[in-house]
Amino acid sequence: MKKSFLKIFSVITIAIVLISCDKDFNSIGSDLVDDAHFDLEEYNVQNIVAYSKATGPVQSNNLPVNSLGIYKDPYFGTTKSHIVSQVELSNANPTIGENAVIDSVYLYIPYYSTLKSTSSTGERIYELDSVYGYSEAAKFKLHVYENGYFLRDFDPQEDFLNTQKYFTNEKFLVDAYKGTELLNNSAKVAQNEEFVISNKELYIYKTNGSGLYVDSEGEVLDNQTDVTLRVIKERKAPGIWLDLKNSFFQQKILDAAASGMLFNNNVFKDYFRGLLFEVEEIQADQGALAMLDLSLAEFKILFKSEIGGGEPLRRTLSLQMGYKSTGNKKSNTINFIEHTKSSSYINGLASSNEITGDEKLYIKGGNGSVAFLDVFGPDTDGNGVSDELDELRLHVLNDKWLINEANLVFNIDNVAMGLSSQIEPQRIYIFDATNNKPIIDYYADPSTNTDPKKSRQSFGGLIEIDSDKNGIKYKFRITEYIKRLLINEDENNNTNLRIGISVTETINMPENAFINPANPIVIGTGEVEFVPVASVMNPLGTVLYGTSPVTGNEDKKIKLKIYFTKPN
Repeated sequence: MKKSFLKIFSVITIAIVLISCDKDFNSIGSDLVDDAHFDLEEYNVQNIVAYSKATGPVQSNNLPVNSLGIYKDPYFGTTKSHIVSQVELSNANPTIGENAVIDSVYLYIPYYSTLKSTSSTGERIYELDSVYGYSEAAKFKLHVYENGYFLRDFDPQEDFLNTQKYFTNEKFLVDAYKGTELLNNSAKVAQNEEFVISNKELYIYKTNGSGLYVDSEGEVLDNQTDVTLRVIKERKAPGIWLDLKNSFFQQKILDAAASGMLFNNNVFKDYFRGLLFEVEEIQADQGALAMLDLSLAEFKILFKSEIGGGEPLRRTLSLQMGYKSTGNKKSNTINFIEHTKSSSYINGLASSNEITGDEKLYIKGGNGSVAFLDVFGPDTDGNGVSDELDELRLHVLNDKWLINEANLVFNIDNVAMGLSSQIEPQRIYIFDATNNKPIIDYYADPSTNTDPKKSRQSFGGLIEIDSDKNGIKYKFRITEYIKRLLINEDENNNTNLRIGISVTETINMPENAFINPANPIVIGTGEVEFVPVASVMNPLGTVLYGTSPVTGNEDKKIKLKIYFTKPN
């Protein structure tokens, strides 16, 4: 089984990486699993033990969605996300020509955003999506360096038979090979020393090919600093726009064409090993964090050159980033995540008890934490099956109970998650933590939605909110899982499965990521090797009531309700 997970990212496709903003709460979950079960009898499972476990560093290479920036969660602490990525030629062995001279080099990576309206002046108004801690004052430093560390496709320690795994805590690998800083103009502080995530649309203005702005007649403007005189050539949705150093790319890329360094991407990626995006605080805990799809990046070198002795012509060399299992984008990436835990979060994890269960469960994405659920209690008669499960199976067999529905409900700790600036995960995810795969009810619900975070609605996990937009609970339908467990026709499901609970960036991605083997999750005498990869991509967290709440909160503890009918 282990080797089957080593190529976990090879099955990821473009269709499952569309994401939506976790600040846009919805109450749709309240209608998915109706609480009115007419003419049904109800059984409340008595023996449930739930507990939290820190994941430690997790595998984070070739994620479909990467995070970049700084985000202070009011409860969980501060996350800093850096990215290193290879860069590829969009077309191998491009024609550069003679006497090539660069005009400009730029990199544009769009944010997730929604066009809301267009003003009378033609300005398009956008709302940002999947940006956390956003405000016009949320500034941080952004550095872009040449990366000198080669990102391997395959692992030499496994005889190059399996894909290479890189982890969230391995930034030190590339730091040792950090090269030239590549941002072009220190005067453009919004691109570097005072980087800010903005919801403003971007304009590309007409120039004369040498970087000088022109009017509608093509004449160079006398006042190059007056934005109102410029002519808009192209409009782009909000995103990261970086002007990179001409001199570096002149020498590194254009001048290297004659020596064959642009012949194909195997040669090119070994020669130019990509970019390192590094963030740094201006003030403690200040900043914002954006989710990015690097495959959407527009990376262009604009230059002039001669071909066959003719007049110099304007040309474009296009580069690309991002990794997709399908298509031609195979730029290896790693998301490095530094998380400084709050004291409340540290203490909560430290007090976790897998024997008695926890009062609170702490689940957080990235290199955060997951929770586990053991259902039906101990086996006191030594037959290998818990006593409560044995009893329920007898009811199904002898009393002819017909299982109609089973719901698993997690209530949110509104005190811990009630701060005004708190962003709650729009969805959480449960999975078979014994076999590292989704439970059967996930597969039983193939429904889709234009917003991928709301696909598989019957399966559940969407946040339910109150009138003040505060989260109340998450609910799952696990009817098929309970039916198969109680009917007991599958010997592989004879005892019971451990259920895992995590945050998720997209419900459509059930694949797994490795936990760093140097810091495994230990439960009893066993080790947990994997977490859902969609949890690695999501920086948010939530606090849920567990199975042993303090006095006064007994009604908030985890509930597993089984609804059934009996023959007359």
